[in-house]
Amino acid sequence: MRAICPAIACHARASLRPLVNARKSLFEAPLTSGVFRPATLHAMTLPGWIGIALVTLEAIVRAALVVRIVMRGIKPSVSLSWIIILFFFPLIGPFLYLLLGENRLGHRRALRFERKTKNFNEDIETRWRKKNLEWNADDECYAVLAKLGTALGGMPPLKGNSLDLMDDANLVLDRLKADIDNAKHHCHLLYYIWMPEGRGKEIGDALIAAAKRGVQCRVLVDWVGAKSFVSCAECARMRAAGVQVVGALPVGFLRMLFARVDLRNHRKISVIDGTIAYCGSQNLTDKTYRNRRRRKVGPWIDTTVRITGPAVQALQTVFLRDWAAETDENFKDGEVFYPAPQKTGTSIVHVVPSGPGPQPDSIRQAILSAVFGAREEIVMVTPYFVPDETMKTALMNASLRGVVVTLILPDTLDARLVEAASRAQFQDLLDSGVKIALHPEGLLHAKTATVDRKLAMVGSANLDMRSFWLNFEITLFVYDGEFTDELRRQQRQYLKESFELDAARWRKRPFISRFVDNVAQLAGPLL
Repeated sequence: MRAICPAIACHARASLRPLVNARKSLFEAPLTSGVFRPATLHAMTLPGWIGIALVTLEAIVRAALVVRIVMRGIKPSVSLSWIIILFFFPLIGPFLYLLLGENRLGHRRALRFERKTKNFNEDIETRWRKKNLEWNADDECYAVLAKLGTALGGMPPLKGNSLDLMDDANLVLDRLKADIDNAKHHCHLLYYIWMPEGRGKEIGDALIAAAKRGVQCRVLVDWVGAKSFVSCAECARMRAAGVQVVGALPVGFLRMLFARVDLRNHRKISVIDGTIAYCGSQNLTDKTYRNRRRRKVGPWIDTTVRITGPAVQALQTVFLRDWAAETDENFKDGEVFYPAPQKTGTSIVHVVPSGPGPQPDSIRQAILSAVFGAREEIVMVTPYFVPDETMKTALMNASLRGVVVTLILPDTLDARLVEAASRAQFQDLLDSGVKIALHPEGLLHAKTATVDRKLAMVGSANLDMRSFWLNFEITLFVYDGEFTDELRRQQRQYLKESFELDAARWRKRPFISRFVDNVAQLAGPLL
């Protein structure tokens, strides 16, 4: 689902109206000798001078922003997209760049986050090391990936986990509710969207009951994704009962001046008593959920993993870091959130978070490493597929060197622009031998990948630049052949329900379809 801020359009219109009027008045001139020209300087009134000043200022701002974009040294595709926007949209372009062009989280928030999480990773890693929970890969390829993921995400792969793979929304909510009902100390839930009615209300009831029996209940939801929940009576009822509900990354006019408003927390995590965790692509929604933009698209088909074992503590760390960034709560005794980890299975799980900051593309780099290291097979499932050139080239490279690469995508999306930009990528991939299958049943919202029947990936990150560069995301890298086989069976079922594209037939699509898709592709780096 895409991060949308309904307030942006209103603020944009209000902010740009004086400049639009100034440009109009500046070039409204009388006809002299049959020639249309601007008003002469000696006849210029005060509004005219103000108009000239505003238009000149706008040109200076645009030129300064172009210099700023060039000097930032960001990806050329992103830079060119912004320069094109500034060139073709002289009024709204600068406003959009100042609003969305830079990954600003806000100075105060960044300082609070750094202060409260400075020693978080060091302390927990020392505990894992003493318990001999860190994993040292024996396969050279995966040893490189594990080292990379540790360096980027700040946490090592942990052994001794047990995983349950689920793709039924109601089953996930049933098990989550049961775990909340059995909670003894705390329930931590982090979701991009929280459905206030239906099964979402049941989870709210379970949290209220837990809070009444003394369990600490903390709920962190994205302010934009869960805006309807944060402002509803159900949320107020939960807060009144003692459940702490916080909206992450709030949006407002003042915040727009100091922080980028479309940086969203897109993670989906639940942690119960530090011993059970959930992670995947499913929001706190059931099968009846429909997106307001395209209600006919659905139901959402997701993949979630229930985890017991040491990796739960890695997810706990991600939640507590996010909570610390949004609240002023001080955890006097952090040890209570990290009970002695118990090995419950044989799966090695590497929790890799990413988000705006020193390493915004941790998940992207880890996936790239896995793709370049693949030897036999890659299967990827994602709803939103707008890769950068490096990721696209990596997939094509894998196919050309003999790796069987299969992409399983939904046939219809809830975001038309993203859908068009995604289709623009298909021809090059098909020509290089990549198999692309479109799933027509509902909106395939799972974000999974398997590599060489040994490595599995499940999480919240899409294969698009928004997930890789802008959103706060989470992905589990699982080094376990049995779990990978189970995930591959799920992927094969999706493949059976899908239809595969043919390169020759795709090339013969109508001109207008190809044109629209290619135009949408120009905005790909900004989606």
